[in-house]
Amino acid sequence: MPAPEPFWLECNQFYIVPVCHYRMEFALEVRRAFEALQPQRVAVELPHFLLPGFERAVRRLPCLTLLTFEVTPQEGAAPLTMMFQVEPTDAFVEATRSAQQAAVPVHAIDLPMLYTGLHEDPVPDSSSVTAIGARAFWEQWMAHGKATEDAQDRQREAYMANKLMSLGRQFPGEKILVVVGLAHVQPLLEYLKLGDAPLMPPSSFEPGPVVLQQPEAEVTQTIHEEIPWIMTVYELERGGPGPAEAWVAPPQPQDEPAGDLRDKLKGIDPAQFANSLESMLGGGLEAALGLKRRPKGPPLTRQQKRAMARYLQGLAEEPSALFQLLRQFGQGTPPANVDLPPVAAPPAFVAFTFRQVGDRRGELLELYRKALLESHGLDRQRLIQSLIHYSSEFYQENTGDRVVPWQLETLYQYLRNYARLQGRLLPRLYEIAMGTRGVADDNLAYEVWDLGGFYPWVSEQGEGGEGNCECDPLPVFLMQDLENVRPLRSWFFRRTYKRLRKRAKEGAPGEWSDEFDGSGGICSYPPEDIVIEDYARYLQKKAIQQMSEEKTRVEPFTTSLLDGIDMRETLRNWHDRKLFVREIKRVQGGVGAVILIFDEDLKSNRYPWCMTWHGEHSQESDMAFYATPANMKIVGPGISRCEYGGMLMTYPNRRLANVWADVYYRDCRSKSEVLLMGALEYGLDRHVVYVAAEPPRSHFRSVAGRLGKKIVYVPIGSLSPQSIKRIRVFHVLSDHGKRQIAKDFIW
Repeated sequence: MPAPEPFWLECNQFYIVPVCHYRMEFALEVRRAFEALQPQRVAVELPHFLLPGFERAVRRLPCLTLLTFEVTPQEGAAPLTMMFQVEPTDAFVEATRSAQQAAVPVHAIDLPMLYTGLHEDPVPDSSSVTAIGARAFWEQWMAHGKATEDAQDRQREAYMANKLMSLGRQFPGEKILVVVGLAHVQPLLEYLKLGDAPLMPPSSFEPGPVVLQQPEAEVTQTIHEEIPWIMTVYELERGGPGPAEAWVAPPQPQDEPAGDLRDKLKGIDPAQFANSLESMLGGGLEAALGLKRRPKGPPLTRQQKRAMARYLQGLAEEPSALFQLLRQFGQGTPPANVDLPPVAAPPAFVAFTFRQVGDRRGELLELYRKALLESHGLDRQRLIQSLIHYSSEFYQENTGDRVVPWQLETLYQYLRNYARLQGRLLPRLYEIAMGTRGVADDNLAYEVWDLGGFYPWVSEQGEGGEGNCECDPLPVFLMQDLENVRPLRSWFFRRTYKRLRKRAKEGAPGEWSDEFDGSGGICSYPPEDIVIEDYARYLQKKAIQQMSEEKTRVEPFTTSLLDGIDMRETLRNWHDRKLFVREIKRVQGGVGAVILIFDEDLKSNRYPWCMTWHGEHSQESDMAFYATPANMKIVGPGISRCEYGGMLMTYPNRRLANVWADVYYRDCRSKSEVLLMGALEYGLDRHVVYVAAEPPRSHFRSVAGRLGKKIVYVPIGSLSPQSIKRIRVFHVLSDHGKRQIAKDFIW
């Protein structure tokens, strides 16, 4: 695929590149324009007081930098803290970086002022630049775009024009690459062609000193302008892997030697200890003990957090020590004077088994390189697809659950609609995370947020508050500092963790699996039977409702209200002053069989266990299913954890034959078709509910017609992912006696 032609607007010795701030596509366009033009000077839309710190921040790349300074809006008012982020995918950063590497001077041409026009112009999504090119993007902007300008914008444009013309007179004949925002280009061109612009009076804007800080990882994940996943892939393509320590996995935590744990708590703020104790008790310690609310203490280092966790773990295992500590708090003793009781060190440090992106540093470089190859020239759409794909792999590794194709199809449709509501073509990281939460669960949403918000060259905080970045160490900008700069939006990931229980273990390897010797007869776990039977009844009602809605007739009100007023159609035609009513056609016949297909399993043979069993009483259905083998995942003595690939439930019970051994079903192409044939043959009522990612072949509708049946297809994507996940996992017991102990081993 040939590289796109670089684009700029030429006026005399000036070559203007229109850009949008903090968008990867425009940084790429600036780099292409610089390489094609080889200018002698670069001018960027920045005020002069920011330029020295900005150039130093650009030299620190790939490490990120925040530029902060204080301004006073008016005399007597409290100062405001302003922040400027330096990211590799910003067009001004790319222009400055290219100039530094070519030893070309950089000039700041913007007017220093307290700019209050913080508005978003209706600019098309920058991802369209990849598809149509920068020139066509500019032409569409000129034809349809409308920038929201105010007096400050006009002053800035006149000031930038005068600065450029001054540069032109000072350096005649030299090529000057000018990088400015899209909305300012046309007025700037008019001034330059005219050769004159209004003179601006000297600026009275006096900002405080510019402070450079490096953000901690949580800050980068919170305030990023470009998705950190895209920033990382761009930087890898632009500047290479950078320092080797960015790709080294952190060492695994080791158990500390036994001793007095109180010695390890030295230096921890008392308020932090009290907050941690309250967290261990589930909150509400102030209300229970009559304490005042404590302020947040200074952030703990990793070693202090570990020492605190160890002490609280030992405290929880010694109730007498915990009561002694609570008694001191209850008597009103200030946290600084609390006498910490000694506790024994726990026998082992229990670390959570879910791996986060930071734990995968050793394998991330290869992952980013794959994403770069798959992007075909830094295509944003392909990069987002890669993010979702690799997050799904991490999700499966951590939880054992897979993201199936129908979930991805639903996700992409949702993200497309969500992005359109925001006036864009492709979603941002927050929208992607919320979309994955909807089609799966919070565990997948967290994996997307963790990988998408991870930037490998962010420095960890050191003991002295200095970052460990090799290029140019700076003070660390912490999360609590961010609260004074800008309002934040917060949300929670309600992740599901594996339960850590103290329970019996196998006396010898294979002892629990030996329970499945066939002597007792396998059975199901009744609480799970109740859940799945209730869900089958819900699907029956949903199918009847769906068929009723398909037959509903809406018409203007004349002489009868029929089955009631249709409010949606009435409001839609409110301008005609008409009232609409609807007539609901009743569905003849009930639902005799329900089929749920979670995975067609056409090639992988992931679900080889094919089984038919009957309900134990009149409230249970007969069931045929294909699932993972009963002896694959043993979780207790004679207790196996399995996963359905697909299932059939028919009513009433005690009627279903072994569909897997029926020779008349041998022409079926898949296990799901065997279940469908069994439903059509053994279901007593007229309708058969078929839940799957895709509808069955038309052949089966003909078979259903000959048998006097009708297949009601329900897309699995229209159902709750949490409910699907809940019923998909089930447990098989080796005999009925295991039902008494199963609750201690099933999670």
